Amino acid sequence: MMIMLWIKSQDTFLSNEVKKFIKTVTPDLTLIPSGADYSWIDPDTGIAWEKLEDVFDNIKEESGSKAWFFEAIKQVPPLFRECYHMLQNVYPASYDTLLKPFLEWTHQEKDIQLTIKQISKESSSGDHLVALLTITALVERALGNVVLLKCKQVPFLLRDLLATPELEELIGKEKVQLLIVMLGSVLGLNLRNIAWHGFLSPHETSQAFVATILFILADCGRMLKKTKIKNIPCRPHATFDEASCLSSVFDNMIIPRNAVLEEVIMNSSFVPTVMYPAWKKALELLEEEQWGLCMTLLLPLMECSMRGMFAHVNKVSERMLTAENSTLYTTMDEILNEYVESSTTSQTVHEKDGKYEFSSCSACVHNLGNREHSEVTKCTLSTDGIVHADQEKKRDLDTLEKKNRVQYTIGTKLNEALHDLLNFIQGPRIRDRVSHGEAKLQEIPAFITCHILYLNLLVLSSWGPNMDEDPNGTTNKMKCMNLKGLREEYVLNGELEGKILETTSDTNCLGHCPPPSDEACSQDKKFANDSSNLSEHGKEVVGKLRRNINDYKCVFHPSALLHRRLIHAGSCISNWIHWDRVDSLELDYPEWESWDKIQLPGAISYPPLDISHNVCSLHNMEDFLVLVKDIQYKVLYRPKQEIELISILQRITVCILATLEKNHENITLKYSQYITKRLRSRQRETYRRQLIAVPVIVSSCYLTCQVIYLIFLAINKSGDLSQSSFTSLMRVLKPVLKVTENLVTQTSLSVNRWDEASSLSINNIDHIRKEFSHRQG
Repeated sequence: MMIMLWIKSQDTFLSNEVKKFIKTVTPDLTLIPSGADYSWIDPDTGIAWEKLEDVFDNIKEESGSKAWFFEAIKQVPPLFRECYHMLQNVYPASYDTLLKPFLEWTHQEKDIQLTIKQISKESSSGDHLVALLTITALVERALGNVVLLKCKQVPFLLRDLLATPELEELIGKEKVQLLIVMLGSVLGLNLRNIAWHGFLSPHETSQAFVATILFILADCGRMLKKTKIKNIPCRPHATFDEASCLSSVFDNMIIPRNAVLEEVIMNSSFVPTVMYPAWKKALELLEEEQWGLCMTLLLPLMECSMRGMFAHVNKVSERMLTAENSTLYTTMDEILNEYVESSTTSQTVHEKDGKYEFSSCSACVHNLGNREHSEVTKCTLSTDGIVHADQEKKRDLDTLEKKNRVQYTIGTKLNEALHDLLNFIQGPRIRDRVSHGEAKLQEIPAFITCHILYLNLLVLSSWGPNMDEDPNGTTNKMKCMNLKGLREEYVLNGELEGKILETTSDTNCLGHCPPPSDEACSQDKKFANDSSNLSEHGKEVVGKLRRNINDYKCVFHPSALLHRRLIHAGSCISNWIHWDRVDSLELDYPEWESWDKIQLPGAISYPPLDISHNVCSLHNMEDFLVLVKDIQYKVLYRPKQEIELISILQRITVCILATLEKNHENITLKYSQYITKRLRSRQRETYRRQLIAVPVIVSSCYLTCQVIYLIFLAINKSGDLSQSSFTSLMRVLKPVLKVTENLVTQTSLSVNRWDEASSLSINNIDHIRKEFSHRQG
């Protein structure tokens, strides 16, 4: 049975094979080469690529096979060691002449120099990890820019980028081969993935890895200069403007003192001791206001802790380990998924040398390369539109077995906040953008790093705020065992060193612990969530964070985006009557004054969704806006049908907003031109037709907003529609979308087809009246 202390005491999160690779390739840096010993580095500080080519060519195994990669890995430690020591010799005295000119093509000289300082002789293991994270993102961005010289598009994944023949042509086969061995294949070291996904601990990170990548980059620069390739494209970096709204989530928080942060970290059972040096470094960077570098560490640290949580609450201890080409590994995508990918696993926990380990036997092996992420869809209704009792029961039983219990451990609001930050397409997708080098670390805003820090603290202090939501209500009993008397003492030394001083237990063997009792479960829960062990200041900080997150409202899910746009559209419509215009008597257009005579249906409904709505008058737009603002909807783990429906409603709403904004812009411009007598007679007639058309266009847009509101009311029931009912609803909405798209075009400044726009609007009103007619009973 899994116990929480296993997470804290684990000294690695690398599988045996990956750990063997890392150990094999990590050079002994105490062996300092003299001048004559540098056989892998040329006099001009370039790598001896001919030697590497010979080494790779002489490997007898099949090229690209698992055995080939292992043989390649065994050959490169001397190269890594020489790169590290040569860098120490060169920097800073000769850096400006020997290396800097050949690194300028990356357009990231500041980050490179910071990285070099982080692997100096005086640096810590936490520095080494942040340096590796930084350089892997940097090299991906730089090589992507180079590929743009010959390709129109850069592959999203580093492994695909390194596989492009154009890159090999530009920088050379041997450089690409070495980068694939180090970064770009699950058969190799895979340093980029194991570091960014929080598997690699600081003590497993060698400065030599970073130094070697820097020398590869410098040699790429030499080759580009040699082939006279200049003006390497520099793609614009992500600005995270869309994330500015997140700054208000914790706007009443002041960054706690490091002592308080250390306290929360030390009290969390989801922080492995081997990760303490990384946490120590993250807090140092936070104190120094190095927001980008701090965030670089916080993201994999969060993933590591959440993977521990995932493995613990779902009883899948083997999922803590990193990926090989034949084994599934657990990243944030799955940690935040609704379901756990099924595997049949037996587990035994045992004590060895004061550590708690698992023996697991899994009957389900997954190939990472063939793994696809797809959206969970609900059970399809039967042909009569009813889910029969036996079907419902079977679905519920399946759900109990597969549900990912992380969602009950962290709670709905924190789950939404994490999806907003990391996953939703329209959101900032911080993890993806930063890890792939799309962000400029020097320009990361402080509020983003603080937001990630606070979410991290909430994760670390989570222990089932929503346990009552757990479908079987027994999560805690399944996870805990009697640990009474078991304690771990740590020495912090003010620096999060995290050394275990003493482990004592009333029992000699955990395998002989009695079955968990209610009291035992309570003890384990107390040990794991330990606001009770925090100081008053620590409790105050965690409590304040939880109050903030309890008020969280999703921002970037398609439903949330639709909600905001619908409110915006309603606000635009409410102001239309006040748009600047010429007096109606002056140009003879009475339609504006009698706009309220346009016939709109008094009520609309859609029986398959069992919804109806009394259409608010345009006179009472404020009432409609209140109704819209009060809509309640769910955003996590929604069925495919619902997402498709949200998508078409979003497209309609975007067109409505564009139509209203174009009309306002157009009519304001024409009014200005009219009163300054800059309109010719034909333009005045066009302006008059516009004034006649605007009321019916606005009325059509308004009625369409009412329909969107009607469907939005029942959006979370749309996934239960039978396929025929859902297809019918989409068929009804597509003409509405077509009208709104045409209105955007026909009301633009360059087109001005006002008669056609009026006709379209009237047809749209008639279509809505026909398809959404109100039926009682």
